[in-house]
Amino acid sequence: MGLDFIRLFNKKLEEKDIDWEVSALASPDGKLFSLGSDSKLIGRIFELISYNILQEIADENGLILYPSQQQTVYPDFTLMKSEADTEKIAVDIKTTYRKFLKNGQPSGYVFTLGSFASYMRDGKKNISFPYDQYAKHYVIGFVYTRNDNASEGQMFDIKDLGKLPVPYKDVEVFVQEKYKISGDKPGSGNTENIGSFKTNRMEYLVNGEGPFSGLGIDIYEDYWAGYKKYRGELTYTSLDGYFDVQEEQGNDIARLKRNYEYWKKTHK
Repeated sequence: MGLDFIRLFNKKLEEKDIDWEVSALASPDGKLFSLGSDSKLIGRIFELISYNILQEIADENGLILYPSQQQTVYPDFTLMKSEADTEKIAVDIKTTYRKFLKNGQPSGYVFTLGSFASYMRDGKKNISFPYDQYAKHYVIGFVYTRNDNASEGQMFDIKDLGKLPVPYKDVEVFVQEKYKISGDKPGSGNTENIGSFKTNRMEYLVNGEGPFSGLGIDIYEDYWAGYKKYRGELTYTSLDGYFDVQEEQGNDIARLKRNYEYWKKTHK
């Protein structure tokens, strides 16, 4: 398709100068209901605001914007010429909030980037269209600071809008190819979700400087398709372990190992 999605999305952000902060839900009779700091609700707000940008990009480039029909189906949005298009673009909205160390510095941002145990393996499970019909996979990532003092569900009159606390602040937005911000560990606990690489440097996410950025999308896809492939049977749980398996199979991965060692030295 040749669409420079990152450039187009960032251009739209610059043109619109969006204020991502939303403080309340409004009813037709002019009543406001305050929002709490629930991460799922905040993520949905970012998704709704992003929808307008994505629709403009689709319209201006002769594309169809296809939202996911179910919450658990990847991706959140598909950009395509038609359903027969074999160069579709996947766009996922991902959010995380800042956690702080005792010295006040962020402890590191981590996103969950979708399942590795469904469409990554069979190409068709829990995905809007077959995986091999997607040419690119992008993440629009949001990082914000929660306001834990924001109350949820309190009712106010429309004239009090300016008095309502916003449940989050300091929103930073980036867009990058999914594999370039992926790490080699699951996103949380025992879930079968890909995790982004942990960093407290926003520029690493903006520039897509994760470990797979120097290894390539083919290695990213092979790694996550085989990660803990059978429940209870560990194959590998790190890139170092993956390389060991590759060597045992007789594959020459010397260059990949050098690239990864260099990444570890330069992205501590």
